[in-house]
Amino acid sequence: MPTYSFEKSAFWLPIKDWAHRPCFDALISSMQHQGYSAKLIVMAMRFTGRFVAWLHAQAKDGGRELGYSDIDRFISYRTSIGELRNGERGALKRLRAQLVEAGIITPPLAPDDPPGQLLDLFVADLRRRGYREQSIASFRWFCARFLGEVWADATGVAQLGHGDVRSYIERQAPVRSKATANIMCSRIRVFLRFLWRDGYVSQDLAAGVPAARNIRLSSLPSFMSPIQLDQVLSSCDRTTVAGRRDYAVLLLLARIGLRAKEAACVTLDDIDWRAGTIRVDGKGGRIATMPLASDVGEAIIDYIRNGRPPSSARAIFHRVETPRTPFTAATPVILIARRALKRAGVTGLRSLHAHVFRHTLATGMIRSGASLTEIGQVLRHQDPNTSRIYAKVDIATLRTLCLPWPGAAQ
Repeated sequence: MPTYSFEKSAFWLPIKDWAHRPCFDALISSMQHQGYSAKLIVMAMRFTGRFVAWLHAQAKDGGRELGYSDIDRFISYRTSIGELRNGERGALKRLRAQLVEAGIITPPLAPDDPPGQLLDLFVADLRRRGYREQSIASFRWFCARFLGEVWADATGVAQLGHGDVRSYIERQAPVRSKATANIMCSRIRVFLRFLWRDGYVSQDLAAGVPAARNIRLSSLPSFMSPIQLDQVLSSCDRTTVAGRRDYAVLLLLARIGLRAKEAACVTLDDIDWRAGTIRVDGKGGRIATMPLASDVGEAIIDYIRNGRPPSSARAIFHRVETPRTPFTAATPVILIARRALKRAGVTGLRSLHAHVFRHTLATGMIRSGASLTEIGQVLRHQDPNTSRIYAKVDIATLRTLCLPWPGAAQ
């Protein structure tokens, strides 16, 4: 039983003798483990007490079994009388998850969904072939929308043709960036190969998927000046937990050149403090060992000692707000970078994105005399040509390659 004392509250009375009270106890224990405050835990007790009291009032003979939809009905009732409180919906749905886990209630069967079933088979095939979960999520997102438009109730995808595919691409590509349009086309192309290989369509449609025109290395990398970078790092209030965490994350981006997902997923096991190195689980599943700069290591230690919540997870970085769960995706790092850039008042960039720190590191290296090969090694580029874009920012060297203007003074 949790250490919180609820006995003095009138809301505790319905829960005290509730047949499913162990599920409530499990809910409170889970909230404690995730770092919820005492105030939110007490509120969860109040919401549960109201729900249980409402159940007793609904059961005329006292023998009515608890159903999966009862919490939805109670939330609708509270909404109709204008008394639904902030956090009530979430707390009750967490309680329902405990009831499901205990086998007390059973979720309704999923409706018949042939497109979804086909998509599940495609996802299973991707996993069998070794695709990473992040890539699989991207495939599912784009292909679900594609299926939603081309699926025919009577024939499914059996009558799908080149015209249908081209029509979909022509509608969707113009409303997306060139990079996103290319990703969309590549995902649909793989999906169409799966449909052809497994006999869902009568012809190979993958070759008919056009590619969005995207000239490689046609743009300049967006980067900050050293002064701007210092302003961004200084904008982190390191007297707070969030500031210490954000400062450590930004240093990983700015000093080591990690991608957002790589920084988010750094674990305690990835850092060798004696050797001063950090292991990076990079793009495409490639593992690299990088030197850990002293200021980066000090920032990480400061956060671990003075900010990281108690956690059984090995991931270093966690949410500050409850639930204090570990980072598992790039999104929180992207948001940290975006907030820091706005807070520092950085302007003149094409986008406020985490990748600008990586570009800033590479640009500083080439202006300090580093070669493109060295930049590629630091940024862990698989294709050496990827580093060529940074040659465009080395204006001093590029001037030596310019031919004299005809008629100009010698």
